[in-house]
Amino acid sequence: MPKVIPEYKEKAKQRIIEAATRAFAQNGYHQTSMDNIAELLGVSKGAIYQYFKSKQQLFFDVFQSALIVQKDEVMSIILSDNPLYIASEEFFETKISRARSFGLDMFLEAARNEAIKTRMTKIYDRSYAEFTKHVEDLKNQGVIKRSADVGVVWRGLIALRDGLLSSVFLGADTSDAKKTWQKVATLLLNEILVKETG
Repeated sequence: MPKVIPEYKEKAKQRIIEAATRAFAQNGYHQTSMDNIAELLGVSKGAIYQYFKSKQQLFFDVFQSALIVQKDEVMSIILSDNPLYIASEEFFETKISRARSFGLDMFLEAARNEAIKTRMTKIYDRSYAEFTKHVEDLKNQGVIKRSADVGVVWRGLIALRDGLLSSVFLGADTSDAKKTWQKVATLLLNEILVKETG
C-alpha cells in the first residue's frame, strides 16, 4: 500500500468530517450510513474506513470539530471590537440554525447511548480546558477581568442558550427567545468583560 502524505491525510479527514456533518444534519445519526457520507464525497465507503473505523468514531470527530469551531468563533468575537456580538439576536439566530440542523441530534444520541455520552463528555471537558487556557491569556491581555469567574458565566450562557433553543423547538416565539438571549447574555458578558457596554 502506498504511503499517504500527512498533509493530504489531514485534508482528506477534514473533508470526510465536513461531509459527515452535512449528512448527520440532514438525516440524523441513526438514518445516516457510511454509504450516505461516501456518496456526498463521491468516494467508496472503503475510502472512509481508511480514516475512521466506524460511524460512531466519525460522529465523535464531528462533535469535536464542532466544539473547536464554536470555541474559535467565540474567542475571535471576544477579541474583536464588538465582543458583545455574542449577546446579539443575530448571533443567537445562528445557534438556532445550527441546533436545528445537527446539535440536538447529537445530544439526543448521547442521552440514549451511554458509551457516546461518556466519550462526548470527555471531548467536551478537553475542549473546555482549552477554552479556559485561552481565557487566562485574555485575562493577562486585559480583555477579561482578572477576578472574573468565567466558568460560571460560560455555563450560564450555555444553560440560557440550551433552554431558549428548547423552548423555540417546542413552539415558543422565536423573537421573544432572541430578545431574552440579548438581554440576559449581555448581563452575563458584562460580568467578565473589562469594557462594559449596554
